[in-house]
Amino acid sequence: MKDATPSHEKPPAPSALHAAAENAQACDVQGEIARYKRNQERLESLLNAARTEYRSTFELAAVGIAHVAPDGTFLRVNPYICRMLGYAADEMLGKSFQDVTYPDDLAGDREKLNAVLAGELNSYVLEKRYIRKDGSTVWGHLTVSLVRDQYGRPVYFIAVVKDIDERRRAVDALARSRARLKAVLETLSEGVLVFDAGGHVLEANSVAMALFGYQRQEEISGSLEDLDKTFDVFDPEGKRVPPADWPVRHLLRGEPVNGVELLVQRKGTQRRWTGRFSGWMVRVDHNDSPLAVLTVTDVTYQRQAEAAVRIGKERLRLAFDSIPDPMIIYDGNMRVRAANEALLRETGLRKEDLIGRRDHESCSLFLASVRPTLERAFRSGVAQSDDVAFSDGEALRNLMVTCVPLPGPAGSQHEVMVVCHEYTERRKAEESARHAALHDPLTGLPNRALLFEYARHLFAGARRAGETVAVAFIDLDRFKPINDMHGHAVGDAVLREVSSRLQRCVRGEDIVFRLGGDEFLILLPGLDPRQEPEAVARHILDALQAPCRVGVLEIGLSASIGISLFPLHASDIDALVSHADAAMYEAKLRGRNQVQSYTPEVAEKVRSHVQIEGVLKQALRENGLCLHYQPVVDIHTGRLVSVEALVRFADGAWPPDRFVPIAESSGLIAELGEWVLAEVCRQLAKWRREGMPPVPIAINVSALQFRNNVFMESLFAAIKAGRVPAGEIQIELTETAVMEDLRVAVGMLQRLRGEGVKVALDDFGTGYSSLNYLSQLPLDKIKVDKTFIHRLFTDEASRAVTDSIIALGRALNLEIVAEGIECREELAYLRELGCDQAQGYYLCRPISGDEFSAWYRRHGQA
Repeated sequence: MKDATPSHEKPPAPSALHAAAENAQACDVQGEIARYKRNQERLESLLNAARTEYRSTFELAAVGIAHVAPDGTFLRVNPYICRMLGYAADEMLGKSFQDVTYPDDLAGDREKLNAVLAGELNSYVLEKRYIRKDGSTVWGHLTVSLVRDQYGRPVYFIAVVKDIDERRRAVDALARSRARLKAVLETLSEGVLVFDAGGHVLEANSVAMALFGYQRQEEISGSLEDLDKTFDVFDPEGKRVPPADWPVRHLLRGEPVNGVELLVQRKGTQRRWTGRFSGWMVRVDHNDSPLAVLTVTDVTYQRQAEAAVRIGKERLRLAFDSIPDPMIIYDGNMRVRAANEALLRETGLRKEDLIGRRDHESCSLFLASVRPTLERAFRSGVAQSDDVAFSDGEALRNLMVTCVPLPGPAGSQHEVMVVCHEYTERRKAEESARHAALHDPLTGLPNRALLFEYARHLFAGARRAGETVAVAFIDLDRFKPINDMHGHAVGDAVLREVSSRLQRCVRGEDIVFRLGGDEFLILLPGLDPRQEPEAVARHILDALQAPCRVGVLEIGLSASIGISLFPLHASDIDALVSHADAAMYEAKLRGRNQVQSYTPEVAEKVRSHVQIEGVLKQALRENGLCLHYQPVVDIHTGRLVSVEALVRFADGAWPPDRFVPIAESSGLIAELGEWVLAEVCRQLAKWRREGMPPVPIAINVSALQFRNNVFMESLFAAIKAGRVPAGEIQIELTETAVMEDLRVAVGMLQRLRGEGVKVALDDFGTGYSSLNYLSQLPLDKIKVDKTFIHRLFTDEASRAVTDSIIALGRALNLEIVAEGIECREELAYLRELGCDQAQGYYLCRPISGDEFSAWYRRHGQA
């Protein structure tokens, strides 16, 4: 490339060029420096202006501004926040936000601050409480954001705080006010609803919510449409009320509501309740719309109670008039306030003739008879009762008059109610019943009950007078055969004749009693104890020995008489009767038709009786008895048929023929029988556990047991308790037990057999039963008495009786059991004669339950 400078010009020198270039460059640098300085000055000016503006904004801001280090320390604070918390700026810079935050609010603040640090939030806002320097609290509205450097590291937080303490306290005050209002509303027993002018509910207490079936206040609406869809409302007559006429709608129209009662039913439910509604408009502030306040009280129970009272009063009036006893109510002035229909019928008066009048103005004998009791009731103030007898002009009548004071206000006596119950017929019935209870219906003589009542009075008088009273116990000899042979009608006629003869034999002061059956007793006061009692008794025997004519029959009689003396032999009627009874038995043992006085010998027998009775009682208490079992076998095959349970003293102290009669006479027979039955059930259960087949056990039942009213119930209760089949129990009865009252006996025997219990007639042939009666008895067995068996080969009569009994049993299709067999010849004879079963020492003596188990294994299935 060619140089552009013309060739004829001389180029500058190199040094000059270099100097010029340096000068030009220096000028350019200086210009740049000047421009830079000018720019710096302008930037400083702008920055100072910005700093001044920021400082003014920071210092003069109407909110608190603080720069807070990531650890919570205040870096910069403006005056607002210092004034708000009561600290100087330098005091604040030594603290952290944690130091001035109310402890309860600190956790929430920290949680959000940590979320910002973690980048989960850009900023957060909350309201919290600050602690001022003086310890008081102030509410602040806090906004927090984070400033990070170019690397995203936290530099500081910008916290903007607004003092909202006054607003928060106003809100809290309003909340407290509403809470107080709510608390007041909740204490009310009536429901309260507060509506605004548009029908929206502002307040509702729990009573109102429950009455109307609401769960939340927001559900309540006062609009016509909502009300109609939710409720049915009726007036007290049951007529439906349209929603436009409901109390809330009246209130919202500005119309007052005062005590309106309506029936309310929420649709879809069955409950209908009665509410009393009241309401009014309330203006809280002149600038606000009025509020409608509606109150409702549930008066359902009150109205039901009022209805019940009305019904109750009507029922009481009807009941009062329906009571069959005359009733009348008097006021404090003895004037009639009320009278029922029975009293009007009794007196023949009209109600208007009685009400408001005093009873004496009516001239009624009936009312006059109750006046003394009425006056006592008014004087005493307590209920009074009297038995009143008055004559109505035709007959004597009996009234039970009861006067009951009726309390008035504050417990004062106000009225007296009189109830008159007539018991004339009851008195007559009671007198008849008492006479019947104290007298024998057959003979009309006083009975045992009257004996004990009369004797107490008689002995008391005799004791004061120092007199003797004789007790004569009379028992007819062989009276039972008369009933058996001629029937009870003849027997009853004989007893009536005997009672007449006894009454003719004694003095006016003597009294004759019939104790029952053929037993009579006479109390003879004022006799010489050395001679007269026996003389009177022999006179009685003579009078009874005369033949007794009944129709075409002529019946011979005799009696045995025992005599005891008061106070020589005893001072109470029980002992005297017992002594005379013992003496009478002694007379029978001496051949009947005898008189026997109570003697030391008789006393000794009684002593022995008492001793055995005491031992028996102790044995029953202390398990001193035991049962032995005697087998009954088939006379042809030798197989076991049953066993008979025989009671024994465990130590053998007394034989059964001694203690069993004493058990009967002392009243222990029932207890003894219960023990026997329980022991039999126990033994059967034991044998069953030992693998033995069922073995029927026969139990002896005395006549006294059988006649006991509770015998059957006790028997079946024991069988049930012992879990024993009824077919394993057999009952053995004597002729005496079943022949005394044949009709009752037949019924009992039928029931026993119906339950599966077999019945045997024991000791057959020793009693007085007729063949006719025997054929009527529902029996399974008859047992030939051992006295006939023992004399089979020594007494032709015994053999004839035995033959006849066996023939009779076969004819009646009964099982025949011969008891008391003691030798081979007796067994062979009875087998040949056709007897079915055998029992006796020759076969097996009575043995214990354990011994019987062994015996059965050896012989029971032979």
